[in-house]
Parts: sequence; C-alpha cells; structure tokens
Amino acid sequence: MPILLKFKWIEEQEVGSSETVKKIGMLAVVVSLAAGCAPLHPSGCHKTTATGNCSSGRWDDQDEWGAQARAIRAAINAKLDARQNWKGKKCRLHIEFAQDGTALNISTSNGNKGYCEAIKSAAHKAKFPAFNNPEVYRDFQKSGFDMRG
Repeated sequence: MPILLKFKWIEEQEVGSSETVKKIGMLAVVVSLAAGCAPLHPSGCHKTTATGNCSSGRWDDQDEWGAQARAIRAAINAKLDARQNWKGKKCRLHIEFAQDGTALNISTSNGNKGYCEAIKSAAHKAKFPAFNNPEVYRDFQKSGFDMRG
C-alpha cells in the first residue's frame, strides 16, 4: 500500500472513531438531561399502590399508610374462614374503596385459586376502616394487596 494511501486510511479511521466518540458523548448528554427532568423519586409521592413504593403503605410501615394497610388486612383476616388451611398460600387482592371504607369492587389474581376465593369472600364480608386523610384515600382508592396465608 503506498504511503499516501496509508495516511488516508489512518485519517479515515481517526475520523470514524472521533465521530463515534462524539455520538456517544451526545447520547450521554441527552440521557443526562432527560434524567434531570424526571425526578428519580417524584416529589410529594407517597406511593402508587397501597403496598407500593415511596416508602409507605407496606404492612410494617409505621405511618398512617402502613396503619391503614394493616387495618385492611386485619379486617379481611377476621372474616377469613379456616385461616390455618392457607399457610404458605399467596394471592393478589385488588380492592377499589369509597372514602368511607366501603369496598366498591373486589377481585383477585396471581395466586392459589382456593386461597384467592377465600380471600375474596372474606373481603366481601369485611368492614373496612374509613379514610380520614384525603392523601391516604387517594393512594388507597384503587389498591393491590399481596396476601399471604
């Protein structure tokens, strides 16, 4: 390969690699800007589901959301027949609430069929606590609970 062609080839390789570096750099800038516009932890967020994230609404949380979740679970467990038969069983319970605690819609998914039926029946019989805090109600209005026997 003549020397002139070698230099031309080397120059093309350097230009190609510098273009790649520029593209990667631009991509990094765009991703950084996009991430900067969307908070990783939304302000004012308490959660997206009754037992979801934002550090609240889990059974063991020591706040108003955790207390509401525990009261709902206790109301269901109080009406659950033969609790001892459901050890180790799981079910996802979905409840839509009115602000006074009335269950407007109850359904189940993703779990042991028998346990899900028993949980749904217990939820229909349960008397749920009213929601005194509008923020707690907003977060629990359409809730999903991971129930375990």
